[in-house]
Amino acid sequence: MVERATKELFNEIKHASEADQFMTNMANSFIRTNPAEYLAELIQIKHVTKSQVIRRANLTPSIGYQYFDGKRRPNRARIIALGFGFQLTLTELNTMLKRTGYAVLYAKDEWDALVIFALSQRFDLNRTDELLYQYGLGTITDED
Repeated sequence: MVERATKELFNEIKHASEADQFMTNMANSFIRTNPAEYLAELIQIKHVTKSQVIRRANLTPSIGYQYFDGKRRPNRARIIALGFGFQLTLTELNTMLKRTGYAVLYAKDEWDALVIFALSQRFDLNRTDELLYQYGLGTITDED
């Protein structure tokens, strides 16, 4: 199936007279990726091991493997931590957030803006957490 442009989908939603109409027509266009499936996809793409990602994401092995096995669903902060674990770019991390059902990093949110800055500077997770903490915004690893 050919992927439809977001603008086209948005237009179809706006002009639909009933929810059933656009939900049926667009069923194959919605992004519904289970986080564990996407993590497995990234393992293949990035040529890393689960243990490398878990370590760089500052996750306990038991929690990290539960995310990879689909036994637990990571929240947005944990997805971001995993993004650091995979050493993703900003674009890649935003794709990961969208594909797993979370909002992309938003430049007008100060917490998100500092994460964007850190990614742009290629900071690791520890340095990013230090930056967030310095500005009184908590950390990625302490978010729940």
